[in-house]
Amino acid sequence: MGAVGFVGELISDSGISSQSKKSNEAELREYWSKAGARASGRLIGARWPAALVLALCAWTSGASISQAQVIRGTIRDARTSEPVMLAYVGLLAPGRELVVAGLADRYGSFSLHAPAAGSYFLYVARMGYKSVIDGLFQVGEDGVFELQVGLTPAAIDLEDLVVEAEERMSKLELVGFLERAAIGRGTFLIGKDIQAVALDKITDAFRNIAGLEIVTTKPFVGPEAVRNPEIRMRRGGGECSPTLYVDGAIMALGSQRPESGPDRIQRGVRPDDFVTPASVEAVEIYVRPSETPIQYEAIGRCGVVLIWTYVR
Repeated sequence: MGAVGFVGELISDSGISSQSKKSNEAELREYWSKAGARASGRLIGARWPAALVLALCAWTSGASISQAQVIRGTIRDARTSEPVMLAYVGLLAPGRELVVAGLADRYGSFSLHAPAAGSYFLYVARMGYKSVIDGLFQVGEDGVFELQVGLTPAAIDLEDLVVEAEERMSKLELVGFLERAAIGRGTFLIGKDIQAVALDKITDAFRNIAGLEIVTTKPFVGPEAVRNPEIRMRRGGGECSPTLYVDGAIMALGSQRPESGPDRIQRGVRPDDFVTPASVEAVEIYVRPSETPIQYEAIGRCGVVLIWTYVR
């Protein structure tokens, strides 16, 4: 049944008198405010009580639908009853040609003036919602026809998301520490073990390593009184100074024998001058030059100490 025939039948069958229209209108407005989904007009695009909204349309507009020339109303989300702002609203001729259009305001309200009396479809569209076409509406002259439109949210089809990630190698993998540790030539320490035994000096973690000596003796006065412990390698009944690398760079040169006299202050190998235990991720110690990785030359042929920090 068309909109005109339905409303006419609804009003005639309901037996509503002019005296009761105002009280009924108040009841219907209260019903709309409680439900959040009813309004003065025909409902489009959602399953709200059609009889109530149609009857209220006829009472409040002051003109029958056959006399209407202005179509106005409110667009709401059919699920939440919240207004849908900036929805596109248009009147279409029977051949679906667009004759007039506009946008709903921030309250979801719209008003369209039909260019002439006749039959029209109402078209409503908004991104994120299913579009609605309803009618035909018989639009007359000098009247107002009110509608309530409910838009149903539409599922948005997204293209398949492909995530590509490059495998990132750890620093210890990149520098070859893990590979050399698996071979097992030399002594290997990792950060958590170092920090468990060394509080403020990395050399505390080097104690009890075969072939490595920690020299802590120093005078009470003079330049060497404030120096950090020195490390030496024991070789054939004697001692020598190893080459020290930090993150692949030479920090201290090795020598066949420990320096003595004034040169000892400059030439002694003291790892604590360069790192703290908390900054060290791993350590490699090679007492014998034959164990030393070929890319890390044992200057002075007295072994090598490689220190790797957390710095990337």
